[in-house]
Amino acid sequence: MKWLKKWFARNKTSHPKHDKQIVVTIDEVRKAINAWEHDMPDQIKRTQLLREDQSVDLARLTRYLGGTSDQRFYMSRFTYQLFEETDKDIPYYIDMVQAAVDDYMDEHPKLPVIEGSRNRQIHYDQLIAGHYLKEKPSIPLFLTTDEFLLTHEPEWHVRKLQ
Repeated sequence: MKWLKKWFARNKTSHPKHDKQIVVTIDEVRKAINAWEHDMPDQIKRTQLLREDQSVDLARLTRYLGGTSDQRFYMSRFTYQLFEETDKDIPYYIDMVQAAVDDYMDEHPKLPVIEGSRNRQIHYDQLIAGHYLKEKPSIPLFLTTDEFLLTHEPEWHVRKLQ
């Protein structure tokens, strides 16, 4: 029985490197997520790091970040775009509208974008009228040429989606 107590005690010992409180950047979190996903079997995707509110569970990335952080980062389930807490509503809107756009494109040959929009801005009223979207987001979203994914940046061609 002594060996069993030792075994449990060994697993409960703290790891000073991982217990260290740190402040991380969005790029460090992005790199940690990529490293975590690389270490996982193929069927495990980075979306499994998300909590119900779409925040990233940084506790599961402690090993990759070199410590723990109480910061909050949020990620889109569809596009994997990462956001800081100040922009936590953006992934919610991206995922909601992405599902609506995908459904719309399954049934229509035309993209649901505003006519003449240089940046392919999503036409929310068209999606609402077709019952693909229930609420109108407070921010404009744009359709990329990369697999018709959404972004909140009008200059989406300048930055590649992660």
